[in-house]
Amino acid sequence: MLHSFLRQGVFLLLTAFMLSLLSYVILMQDPLNAELATPHFYQGYIHYLNRLMHGDLGISYNGGDPLKSTILTVLPPTLELCCCAILLAVIFGIPLGILGATYQTHFIGKTIRTLSAIGTALPVFWIAPILLYFSAINAWQISAIGQYNLLYEIKPLTGFPLIDVWFVDAPYRIKMIQNVLQHLALPTLVLSILPMMEIVRLVQQRAEIVLQQNYVKIVTTRGWSKLTILRKYVLRNTLPLLIPQMTRLFTLVITQCMLVENTLGWPGIGRWLIDAVTQQDYNSISAGIITIGLCIIFIKILSETLIFIADPLNKKGWYAK
Repeated sequence: MLHSFLRQGVFLLLTAFMLSLLSYVILMQDPLNAELATPHFYQGYIHYLNRLMHGDLGISYNGGDPLKSTILTVLPPTLELCCCAILLAVIFGIPLGILGATYQTHFIGKTIRTLSAIGTALPVFWIAPILLYFSAINAWQISAIGQYNLLYEIKPLTGFPLIDVWFVDAPYRIKMIQNVLQHLALPTLVLSILPMMEIVRLVQQRAEIVLQQNYVKIVTTRGWSKLTILRKYVLRNTLPLLIPQMTRLFTLVITQCMLVENTLGWPGIGRWLIDAVTQQDYNSISAGIITIGLCIIFIKILSETLIFIADPLNKKGWYAK
């Protein structure tokens, strides 16, 4: 157990070091920042680390705004979109995976397996504009860009409009909630495709292994119903499998989120980073990489903590093979 803690701690420290070094190298691409590396490269790096430790990310050269306040504005919309997409993927992915494993030799199981393989290969940057166009020509309410209609005024208490809209004191609050959900629906649907298909594949693969075990065959001969077997054996041995995959799923979603935000006008950190690359704002690019990397590291720590709570001695083999 102690060895596992030390190994994970060293891994996270190395990851944070490489992340900060990459961010510093990007920062040095700007001639105005190159002076920080004089007379020695490592002296500028130490000074940069000291600034990061105090929460100082610098300023944007294109606007002069503090990057810390800017990131606190653009990060919550991205996290809101990613969390909703992963939640939707889990809600639909687990039942589909269980269904595909239960009827693995049937047409249903083969169809689910095929669709999961196709869905993993679908390009998000291609799906998003097609769905937006299709919903627009059919006059669907979800054919909207941005977070909500700018005619509505939502005070940013937490930075998440899906939460802040419930604290608005206005007679038309129900309309505002409906508008926020309509704007959230399309990007969430697009982003949930890849993690949903991945969850379907993992759950179906694990559930098929569990269903082939001798103890499942024994209770089947005793007359247990499929629902009871799924509840007592399959779900308990399959759902924890998703915990080690949290970091990977979050990384997949947040990378796809950058493309979706730019297509659907979502004011998140992905769209902000693409604008920074276009404008060659190296300060913003460096701060954005640090922020996204820290989010992934936090998810990694969270998943490892949940794994330790569920299986302290790591004996149950919940990692996908």
